[in-house]
Amino acid sequence: MMFTDEKIFTQNCYYNPKSDVIWADNRSDANERGGLHAVKKYSVNVMVGLGVTWYGLTRPYFFEKGERLNGQSYTDQLLPFYKKEGDRLFQQKKWGFQQDGASSHTDQISQNWCKENFEFFIPKERWPPNSPELNPLDYSIWTNISNHIEYHKVKTVNDLRREVEKAIKKIDINYVRDVINVFLRRVRSVEEHDGELIIDEHN
Repeated sequence: MMFTDEKIFTQNCYYNPKSDVIWADNRSDANERGGLHAVKKYSVNVMVGLGVTWYGLTRPYFFEKGERLNGQSYTDQLLPFYKKEGDRLFQQKKWGFQQDGASSHTDQISQNWCKENFEFFIPKERWPPNSPELNPLDYSIWTNISNHIEYHKVKTVNDLRREVEKAIKKIDINYVRDVINVFLRRVRSVEEHDGELIIDEHN
């Protein structure tokens, strides 16, 4: 299975509100422990598409400045990229495709493309809405990638792209497999608790 997602990285770093938590008695103590972040008003940013598999991560897909993600662009650009990368990683093995419920993913054009080009995939009717806790990228890997980015070196979009590429290469395959291994456990947790995730571990 390939799990996929798209994320915007900015010069101001990427924070995951689900996992970037600071325990403190009051706001002042939280700020002293790293809870207050200065941000640039006009920071550079880049949107990245990425796939995660048992055999490793895909290369990052970088959106061009001003490129919008809709059903047509997703089908024309990103889906063929994911397919090519999946074939490279899985080689001759059969593999399936996962995407979340974003409107560009559930667009009929993209759904039809998936039916015609993947051995199997999770159609929009089978994927629960608003479920980042069921995507390894959302519940762990994006944050791990961000933690490897040296944001102080970022001045331009090209700097940010290079840092993202370097960070992805630092991700350990055993960590990726640990994160994927808990996927079914998290699915069962959501199913058993009426759509709510009860467990919160990622390995």
